Amino acid sequence: MTLQFNVRDFGAVGDGHTSDTAAIQAAIDAAAKAGGGDVYIPAGTWTLTPGGKPADGALMLKSNVFIKGEGMGVTVLKLADGTDQAVTGIIRSASGEATHDFGVSNLTLDGNRDATSGKVDGWYNGFLPGQPGQDSNVTLSGVEIRDCSGYGFDPHERTANMLIENSVSHGNGLDGFVADYLIDSTFRNNLAYDNDRHGFNIVTTTHDLALLNNVSHDNGGGGIVVQRGSENIPSPYHITIEGGEVYGNAAEGVLVKLSNGVDISGVDIHHNGTSGVRVYGSTDVEVRGNLIHENAQKAGIPEVLIQPFDDRGGVSGKLHPSDHNTFADNIITGGDKSTFGVAEESGQSGSNSVYGNTFAHLQDTVSLQGAGDHVGTNPVLNAIDGGNGGDAIVGTAKADSINGKDGADTLNGGSGADLLWGGAGHDRLLGGSGNDTLIGGADADVLFGGAGSDLFRFASVSDSYRTATASHADRIGDFDAAHDIIDVSGLGFTGFGDGHDGTLKFTTNAEHTRVYLKDLDADVQGHRFELILDGDFKAALPSKSMVFADAPTSLASTSTPADAVSVELVGVAQDHPETALV
Repeated sequence: MTLQFNVRDFGAVGDGHTSDTAAIQAAIDAAAKAGGGDVYIPAGTWTLTPGGKPADGALMLKSNVFIKGEGMGVTVLKLADGTDQAVTGIIRSASGEATHDFGVSNLTLDGNRDATSGKVDGWYNGFLPGQPGQDSNVTLSGVEIRDCSGYGFDPHERTANMLIENSVSHGNGLDGFVADYLIDSTFRNNLAYDNDRHGFNIVTTTHDLALLNNVSHDNGGGGIVVQRGSENIPSPYHITIEGGEVYGNAAEGVLVKLSNGVDISGVDIHHNGTSGVRVYGSTDVEVRGNLIHENAQKAGIPEVLIQPFDDRGGVSGKLHPSDHNTFADNIITGGDKSTFGVAEESGQSGSNSVYGNTFAHLQDTVSLQGAGDHVGTNPVLNAIDGGNGGDAIVGTAKADSINGKDGADTLNGGSGADLLWGGAGHDRLLGGSGNDTLIGGADADVLFGGAGSDLFRFASVSDSYRTATASHADRIGDFDAAHDIIDVSGLGFTGFGDGHDGTLKFTTNAEHTRVYLKDLDADVQGHRFELILDGDFKAALPSKSMVFADAPTSLASTSTPADAVSVELVGVAQDHPETALV
């Protein structure tokens, strides 16, 4: 049995005024001395004061010790008013100690930015830069870091086997989440917003890192950045960015700079200030199966931009072309200022491939410069845009891309293989007679594919979900399991099961007239994916009618196998109306 150490037993009071630092540290030290255990911090606001030097932090975590609270916003560890020194980690591990098997869960770290001075980071761990040791087996789960003047989460050189999940970083002065020389690690189901710089910043020889189903929005820099800084060291490599949503950031949605072996798939990248994806002096980057749309909000620029990085006057002394990169099977649609779908900057000389993408709402499609570049077939759709009110739009006999944008719209594709995009608002989408793709967008929508083999695509939980009190779920009115497909691969679901651990639960109402596909695990915003299908599907959907994500091989699942799914009868649902870094 794991030993538990309640901080109140060590003199902590949690009144929001008295410094609890010494008492909580005493509980951590007692757990470490006992060989490990859980340090329990009850609900309340617990005031922390830092040590004498930045590297002392406020609390020093030890091997085999885990701090556990009652929940984000319930257990709050707050830096004391008037703190006037740098704090490299409100909670941190000791430099040079190779701390292992430790972590934090279910609490908030508050940097108290408005009432403190000096650079304050929320979480910090790592060994020593340039030294062979490392921290290992680190877990942060259900942690909120807010209002720090520096970084939110800052795992550093060097850390192996780290998991950050179901956590939030916002209101911080630099990046929300940093991965600085992480190895064999995973960031999943996290949210970064309203940070002064990047949402996620992957740097300094980080490799074999998976970013799964994270959301990054309204940050002052890029949404997700993978980059080497000014040092002449190995670049980040073997980075996977899969699923999630990146939007409203001041710079790029996703930037890959001086890195290699980066895979970006199933991400909804939209309404960012510059390009949706920018590949900058990087190699072997694969951008496949994403929704990249309505970026370039600040100026005329391609949705996907490919550039060389000129470091001839820098530490490497080289010109780094973007080489051997692939851009395939994406839906790329422009906004008012978007120029090309995919374009190389003048001077770029690498060999890149662009094929199988669907383009619409652009001034032009592809512009490549390199002699070894390859451009395959990329269909271009006839673009029809709605306004910001409630539009009624009927497509042509061509293959149309119809974007309803804001408002409660009714979109009818007519004949042709159409792309219907509802946007915000309670929309009604009618595919018509072709093989259509329907994306409802935000709010509860009603979708009818019509004749043909239609694809219903869900790339963001915000497309169709419910909370503990209300339904915002989309409803498909005429799903044909023999011909139509529901694609939830971008949400990370790996199959049917019990609704937990990345599976969807298949339920039906008592009358067998309506089916629900349910995720029972809420994200950090309290949203649980849910989709409604009208009709009787005999308690099952054939595997060919669903597109799921590949199951991560490194993560064990306790969910029910797909061939042993139990069916639950439910009632009818509610009506759903640093300066060297970029």
